[in-house]
Amino acid sequence: MNYRCPHCSQDLATRKLGRALIARMEIDCPRCQRRLRLNLHPAETALVLAASAAFVALATLAYQRQSQGLLLAALVTGAAGMGAVYLLERRWLRDWPRYVPRAME
Repeated sequence: MNYRCPHCSQDLATRKLGRALIARMEIDCPRCQRRLRLNLHPAETALVLAASAAFVALATLAYQRQSQGLLLAALVTGAAGMGAVYLLERRWLRDWPRYVPRAME
């Protein structure tokens, strides 16, 4: 992913963890103070939703049946889904801009 500000080219990847804890769709660039919108790729969104749904479904089934095997499958599914998101970001979405200028209202 390209984590640079589209206005001033400041690299915003260093503060990624702090922004992950507080999920917002808009941030301010620390250098130029312009408002930026998070640019989510449709494939990234679909992969996160599918992995989360599979985890919840397997965890619910494991709870209902009191099965440790299903619980392990749920944990592996969740971890595999997040690993797939990481690979998607690093391999196919290398040049995808993470932030875009906010549309004027």
